[in-house]
Amino acid sequence: MPKLIFEGPLVSFFGKYVEIKKDGSIIDLLMDIDKAGILIDKSRRIKPGIIILLNGKDTRLLDKSLVNTRVLSETDEVTFIPVNHGG
Repeated sequence: MPKLIFEGPLVSFFGKYVEIKKDGSIIDLLMDIDKAGILIDKSRRIKPGIIILLNGKDTRLLDKSLVNTRVLSETDEVTFIPVNHGG
């Protein structure tokens, strides 16, 4: 089961951890849990101001289509960090 980890103010919306019991890309899995559109806009894109780490690596430095196309494995961890997470 892929594990989604939320940081900062996102914890109040989703909790700290969410384990997903289905296959899919990051976007597919978020569509199931983000009914209020906190992370995803209407065109199925991650909203600005969210850093996404896949197994500790920034997805912006990896293949651009990774968030939409790569099916997560059961050992993957995806972390969502809002840029306003504090410090």
